[in-house]
Amino acid sequence: MKSFHLRKVLLAAAVIVPVLLVANSVRADVAEFERLYGELLARYWHPAVRINGVETTVFDYARMQQDTQRPESLFNRTLQAIERVELGRLKGTNQAKAFWINAYNFAAMRLVVDHYPVDSIRSLSISLFKYPWSKQVIRIGDKPYSLKQIEKDILLAQFKDPRVVFAVSCAAVSCPDRTAEPFVEERLDEQLDTMIRLFFQNPGKGLRLDRETRTLTLSWILKKDRHLFQENGQNVLGFMLPYLEQDVRNWLKVHTVTIDYFDHDWTLNDLAQAD
Repeated sequence: MKSFHLRKVLLAAAVIVPVLLVANSVRADVAEFERLYGELLARYWHPAVRINGVETTVFDYARMQQDTQRPESLFNRTLQAIERVELGRLKGTNQAKAFWINAYNFAAMRLVVDHYPVDSIRSLSISLFKYPWSKQVIRIGDKPYSLKQIEKDILLAQFKDPRVVFAVSCAAVSCPDRTAEPFVEERLDEQLDTMIRLFFQNPGKGLRLDRETRTLTLSWILKKDRHLFQENGQNVLGFMLPYLEQDVRNWLKVHTVTIDYFDHDWTLNDLAQAD
């Protein structure tokens, strides 16, 4: 009888161990991409400069592009790491959301670097129709993805989180500022909320309030994706209020405003473009 129970235990272990190894392998692949991508951001990220008069953080794309010329470079190792990621166990968690945001932003950087020098992600060198979002630019596992697929079909469709549209970078001056670190599972909500809060403190591209004319000028993102902020009876202003400074929030609660939008500046968030 003891021998029979021992065989059952050994058989169960034989099933469980491979499953655990696969799960750990997935986590290791994601962690490796996250680590290398974090190093890439830290190396080429640059604090805010002004481009066309707008304050924005930037990347040194010229140095990054030079890096790609070496097969064992940091950029190419990051690319190899994301191609090794297995996606089967990434659904419905903050780990998955953080991974896909990072994947989108790295893919956008690759799109720029592969065609650099360019002055915009909408450059004719990247897309003859100035619409690079449909180009399959990154391979994850055995499948190629476009920026549009990652944002629309995965991030927005699966997670229903409107904050995503601020987190995925269009690599442009008017986008929310990038940071020198990747999004991570453990601090994802904090990172997203902080990024949006800081964005609305930038009067050149996030939010500008003219109290005399009672005009509130907002990022074009809030116009383009307004439907995402109008769910559950909420409007754009209702979405924004928790992210605003107390004084601005209090003023908007008791005053009616006309809402206007900034023109979206598609100039590349590139150190070489600094004023």
